[in-house]
Amino acid sequence: MFPPIDEDLVLDEAALAISLKLTEPTEVEADAAAYSIQQAKLRTEEDHRLSLAEKKKEKVRKQIEALRAEFGKVAKKNNRAEQHLQISEDDF
Repeated sequence: MFPPIDEDLVLDEAALAISLKLTEPTEVEADAAAYSIQQAKLRTEEDHRLSLAEKKKEKVRKQIEALRAEFGKVAKKNNRAEQHLQISEDDF
């Protein structure tokens, strides 16, 4: 009923549309635009998440810096105290 299919003949979408005499544009063009819009949205969301993560990291870094400064003050105070009042590593 149908002629045999030639395996070596490869038709791209444009050739297929011409051979089928399609007058309306295919959905591939719309999908490509939707895909790029979706990609842009995903990239924007990812950039936002990365920005929030960097802000959180910076906040933690500042907290660590403050704790280190406080520890330095306490360590100096401990070293200046009399021997029987000092806290040593053995006390932990």
